[in-house]
Amino acid sequence: MRVVAVLVSVMLGFLIFVEGAPAQDEPPPPRGPILLANPTFDLRTVIAPSQIPNAGMGLFALQPIKAGEVIGELGGQLIEEPDLANPSAYLAGLPDCAFEQIPPYRYLDSKDHGGHVSRANFAPRVINGYETNLQNTRIERVCRQPYVLFMATKDIAPGEEIWVSYGPDYYYDGFMSLPEVRDFFCGLVQLDCRERFEFDH
Repeated sequence: MRVVAVLVSVMLGFLIFVEGAPAQDEPPPPRGPILLANPTFDLRTVIAPSQIPNAGMGLFALQPIKAGEVIGELGGQLIEEPDLANPSAYLAGLPDCAFEQIPPYRYLDSKDHGGHVSRANFAPRVINGYETNLQNTRIERVCRQPYVLFMATKDIAPGEEIWVSYGPDYYYDGFMSLPEVRDFFCGLVQLDCRERFEFDH
């Protein structure tokens, strides 16, 4: 029987389909150094229950953040390859230009050392053809450490939740298909989505 393992990153829209299953006694892929996020940025935000139904924790501004400012750096542990036996939901693909700086590492597992921005949730950019203007953040990948930055795309007020796109390859449909999630986002932009709900990242 052929097994297809699926690994999804919540951070950069990184989706891997791998045919075959790893052997039970196969050791996990090598893990590299831990890159710590700059803690100064984390003073600007707080992790708290998200407004989005069933989303768990989210990221909120503690102080005003201006458009164009860095919200935070994504930290984590460098890894060469995903661990398919124990996949991380916080796996980010590094930009190609970073490979020359930190070979052989190609990924950043931000589950344990990601900094506050690792908990930023997704909001759709478009619903049923209408721009939502819900996202207030973008992810920027750079060639040198810290490699992954979260940048404000508009002014963010204290108490406002920070929402971002995870990129084009992330598997959104599972969570976004929940009726309460659909109704939440459609309610924010005053759209009736009971007959049709299509969104874009």
